[in-house]
Amino acid sequence: MESQTEIQQKNIKTLIQLAKENPDLRIVPMVDSEVVADDDYAYWTGSWGKPEIDELYIDDERVYFKSADEEGLIDKFYDEYKGDLEYEEDIAAYAEKKVEDLNWEKVIAVNIGTPD
Repeated sequence: MESQTEIQQKNIKTLIQLAKENPDLRIVPMVDSEVVADDDYAYWTGSWGKPEIDELYIDDERVYFKSADEEGLIDKFYDEYKGDLEYEEDIAAYAEKKVEDLNWEKVIAVNIGTPD
């Protein structure tokens, strides 16, 4: 079993490699809400998660990752549709196009989780 330090070193090496291979991509640390569950202190300890290239979209409510949230966004736009289309497959195509047309940004995402 790998130690926390070995996992961290592997994740950091992956991050460095991804940054070298994709110098134009922004690195986005995504901090798990459990890391900063309250505001009693100025600093919190987190652990490095696995970095991955993904696409993100930020609206007024939250951050969406294409790999995890695309289907949910399609469902949302499908359910909220109020136009003239009659057929389910046409509404589904509309919802898929709407998601594809969002202002997605390709990034290197690094999950920061609670320390083990």
